Amino acid sequence: MQDPHRELDAMTPNDERSYPLAAWFLGPRAENATVWQELIDYIFQDYIHWRRNYFSSDPVVVDRVRRRSDRHEAWVDDLTVALDDTLNKLKKHFPFHSPRYVAHMLSEQTLPAFLGYFAGMLFNPNNVTAEAAPITVELELEVGRMVAAMLGFNPNRAWAHICSGGTIANLEALWVARTAQFVPLQVREFCAQRNLPFRIRRAGGSVTSIQEASNRELIALRPSEAIAMWRKLAQYLHEERGLPVDEILADINAHVARSEFNPARQGLHVALHRLGLTPVIFVSAAAHYSVTKAANLLGYGEAAVRCVPVTPRFQIDMVQLRQMVLGLREDEYIAAVIGIVGTTEEGAVDPIHEIHFLREELEQSHNRSFWLHVDAAWGGYIRSLFCGLDLEQLPRGSSLDAICDQYVRALHMEEKFSLDAGVKHKVRKAGEVRWADRDIYAAFLAMADADSTTIDPHKMGFVPYPAGIVAFRNGLVTELIVERAQYISDDAGGIKSIDQPVHIDAVGPYIVEGSKPGASALACWLAHTTIPLTVHGHGQIARTTILSAKKLFKYLTNHRHFFEEIHAEVTRESHSVLPFTFVPLFEPDTNIVCFVARPMVWVDGRLASNDVTLPWINRLNEQVYAATSIASVGGQSPTAAVQPFFVSRTRFEDRQYSYASIAPVMERLGIKRDDYRRNGVFVLRSTVMNPWYGEAELTGVDYLYQFVQHLHRVAHAAIVEVERAMVAASQQQRTTAPVL
Repeated sequence: MQDPHRELDAMTPNDERSYPLAAWFLGPRAENATVWQELIDYIFQDYIHWRRNYFSSDPVVVDRVRRRSDRHEAWVDDLTVALDDTLNKLKKHFPFHSPRYVAHMLSEQTLPAFLGYFAGMLFNPNNVTAEAAPITVELELEVGRMVAAMLGFNPNRAWAHICSGGTIANLEALWVARTAQFVPLQVREFCAQRNLPFRIRRAGGSVTSIQEASNRELIALRPSEAIAMWRKLAQYLHEERGLPVDEILADINAHVARSEFNPARQGLHVALHRLGLTPVIFVSAAAHYSVTKAANLLGYGEAAVRCVPVTPRFQIDMVQLRQMVLGLREDEYIAAVIGIVGTTEEGAVDPIHEIHFLREELEQSHNRSFWLHVDAAWGGYIRSLFCGLDLEQLPRGSSLDAICDQYVRALHMEEKFSLDAGVKHKVRKAGEVRWADRDIYAAFLAMADADSTTIDPHKMGFVPYPAGIVAFRNGLVTELIVERAQYISDDAGGIKSIDQPVHIDAVGPYIVEGSKPGASALACWLAHTTIPLTVHGHGQIARTTILSAKKLFKYLTNHRHFFEEIHAEVTRESHSVLPFTFVPLFEPDTNIVCFVARPMVWVDGRLASNDVTLPWINRLNEQVYAATSIASVGGQSPTAAVQPFFVSRTRFEDRQYSYASIAPVMERLGIKRDDYRRNGVFVLRSTVMNPWYGEAELTGVDYLYQFVQHLHRVAHAAIVEVERAMVAASQQQRTTAPVL
C-alpha cells in the first residue's frame, strides 16, 4: 500500500482558513435570498449584454412592433398561464432543502454550484467536444484533477471526467477494466507473430518471457502493468530493435484493431472463447443495482456478479471475500473487485485497505492480481476530510496504523460536537460524538490504491443533477479506449507515444456518453473552486452531516431509556400501556441511519423486548413510514407542507442479506430465521444530509430531537391503530367461527 500521508501532503493544499458554511446555501427559509437574487440577476444581465454586443452591428430581428403584436403578447400570456400552473404543481414538491427532510439522498445545492449551472444553461455548451464547449471542456478536465487529488490520486497522472451519475460511472469503470485486462493477451499475440522475446513482470513481481505466461496469468496482471504494456513493448522495439517510433506505433495500433483478443472490436464472446476463461465480478451484497446492469451491458452477464455476504455493519465480509477469491475455479478469472464507500441503503464503508491487502496477498502467493474499483458515489466527498490537514511528518513507509493515528487525532480535534451542550432533555445527554473507528479512516485513505473510483457531485457534492464522476488512477487508459469521430476530434486513437506523458485535452473521445451538459462542469468547477475540497472547505459539510447522523443514532438508541419523558412531551400522557422503541440496526459509517420501530414491554420499570411476530413489526413500520411520507390518494398528491418530517424506507430480504450474515442485527430485533426468510424486514431509513442541523441548534432548535418526537408520536398512533385492527379481526373471527 502506498503512503497515503505522503501522497496527500504532496497533492492537497494545507488550507487552514475558516470558510462560512452558512453562506454556501440558500437556507431553510431562503435566508440568503437577497444575495442569490442579486447574483442570478447579475449573471443574466451579463449574458444579455454579451448577446447584444457580440455582433453589435447586426440588426434587431424582433423589433418593438413585433413584440407588441397581438399574437406575440397572446403567446406570452399563454406561456405565463402554463408557467403559473407549473409553479403551482411544484409547490407540492418535497422540501429537500429543509432539516425536516430526513429521507432520501437529496438536500440543498450550494450557491456556487447553482450559479455555475445557471450560467452554463444560458450558454448551453455541449462538452462532447471543445468546438461545442470552448470553455467548459477545460473546466471539466480541471474538475477531474481537483476530484482526483481529493481521492488520493496524482492529478497530473490521473484521468477523471463528469458523467450523468453513478450508474454510468460504474459502467465506464468496468468497461475500461475489461479493455485493459485484455491488453497483455493482445501483446503476446503480437509478439508471437513476430517472434519477439519480450519480457513482462508477473503479478508476483518476477520477470518472464510473455510467451511463457499462461492466459490466466496475463488476464490477471497488475492493472498498472497491463495498462502500460503497449508502451513498454514500443519502447523495447525502438531501443532494442532500432525501429522507427512512427512505424512501431502504426504496427501496434493496426494489430490492436484486428486482434481476436480485442473485445471492443471483435466482441467479448470472441475474446472469451480464445481466452478459455469465464469472468467474475466480486462485490458485496449491498451493491447498487448498477453493477449487475453494467455486467449485463458489457456482455459478462448478470450471473458473473458474485455477491459477497456482508457483516452486521453491512460491510463486505473479508473472510468470505478471501475464500471466494482463492476458491475460484481454474477456468475463472476476476474481472473486478468492487469496494463500496457508502452503500446506497445503509451508507456503509467497505474496508478498502483490506481489499488492497488481499490483492497484494493474491499477487505474492498466486501470481494473480485484479482491478480494484471503488464505488464511492455516495461517500466519496467525505474524503475531503483527509485533505488540507496539518499533520506531522512521518517517515516514508510508515505503517497504516501510524498514518491513521495521525488522522484520528487531527480529525478528532475538528469534531468538537457534543450532545449535552446547552440542552435540557436528559435524552440528549449521551456524551461526545465521534465520527468513526480507525478502520473507517483506513478505508478512506486506501481509496488512493484503487484503479478507478465512482463519485457523485450531485449527491454529497451538493451540485445540481446530473453530475457523476469516474476517476482513473492511470490516465494512460485513455489510449486504450479512444473512439475516433472526425467531426468532434482529430484524435486518431491508439498508442501515441513510447515515453511521453499522456496529454488529455478532450472528453468526448474517451467516454461512454455522447452529448453532455457543460453546465454540470461549470457547476462543479465553481463549487470546488470557491468551496475547496479540503477539511476546512467542503469537509465542513461532510463533517456536519456525519456528526448529525451520529447524533440521531444516539437519540434513537437512548429512546427506550427516556420513553416516558418523550411520551409525556408528545402525548401529554404520563404513561403508555403500549410501549415501543426504535432500534438502530448499526452505528452509521457515514450519514445514513437505518432503524426499526419495535413493540416492547415493561419489566421492572424498564423497557424490554417481547415476543412479537415479524408481520406485526413490519406492519408497525409500514404505518410509521406512511405517516412520515406523502402518498398519492385517488391519483392526487397532497402538498408536502402538511407533513412535518419525512423518512424513507427499504426492505432487507434473505435473497440479498442472508440471516447468517446479519444474525446479530436480527437477534437484536428479536426476529427468527424462518420469519425473516418468509417476510423480510421493513426498515426505516434516514439520510442525514442536510447541512443545517448544527446551525439551527445555535438558534435553539434541535430538528433531530423533534424528528424523534415525531417518530414517537406516529409510532404510538400506529400501534394503537394496529392493535385495534387486530382486536377487530379477532372478534370477527370469533363471530364467524362455525358452531361445533
